[in-house]
Amino acid sequence: MSVQFRPLHEDDIHHACRLLKSNLPEHVYNQTIFACKGYPAYLQAACKCGGHSATLLIGAYIGEVLIGFAEWRRMEQILVLNNLNVDAAFRKDGIGGMLMAYGEKLAKKDDIKKLVLDVFSWNEQAHAWYLRLGFVEEGRTYWYVRDLDRSLTASADVIASGVDIDDEEVTYIIDDYPMAEAHHLKYGFSSFRIRTKQKTSVVGRLGEQYFRIQLQSGEWDGGYPLTDVLLDLDRERKLLLLSSDAFLRERDPALSLSTESIRMIKILD
Repeated sequence: MSVQFRPLHEDDIHHACRLLKSNLPEHVYNQTIFACKGYPAYLQAACKCGGHSATLLIGAYIGEVLIGFAEWRRMEQILVLNNLNVDAAFRKDGIGGMLMAYGEKLAKKDDIKKLVLDVFSWNEQAHAWYLRLGFVEEGRTYWYVRDLDRSLTASADVIASGVDIDDEEVTYIIDDYPMAEAHHLKYGFSSFRIRTKQKTSVVGRLGEQYFRIQLQSGEWDGGYPLTDVLLDLDRERKLLLLSSDAFLRERDPALSLSTESIRMIKILD
């Protein structure tokens, strides 16, 4: 069996996305950008940049048939593995290991010394495989879901950026919203910032279902007043909170634990 590794062809994007979906439980899949309707178009846009893109899409091919792929993201001094999927018929043929080796080769070419990935804790086989490849666990992230609190009925004064945040009549300022709307229309996911006098929160949107917030340790206090502005923006969405706090539900019983992911790293020689 002769396998070739090369940049993913645009025509194979939808096949790659089907492989991705087949490897995730539906409720987890729906809590990622992968489920957003414009995600294939987003990957196609990344393909147009070729090797200059921060997103590197590498396909494993037998002839012209895609049997696996890896999605890497180049960041400053690190290479992040977003996806690695192999067709079920070829999972015992070492294709995944070859895709990982190809990624390490790309990292060394760019003088990158650190590989990073996240694996779900329930995927024990993949977790053990990454350990054998030399990755070590760096931390865990707990994915919590809850409804927006319908009891928060006070109307927030949500305005566009450009107004003095010290104005006592201004409760919130939303940055980047027009750009976020355009991105969401095209790709189905987006992010923007909400500023108050106390702090700035980065809020992501996944499809039409979730507001996604990455929390710092000890940051969550039930959400008010942030949930107030989110209610004004879209009352139908749920909150998806990602936190390193395994006991967050003790402070907010409305939360339910959806899944858990493990951050793993590998330092290259």
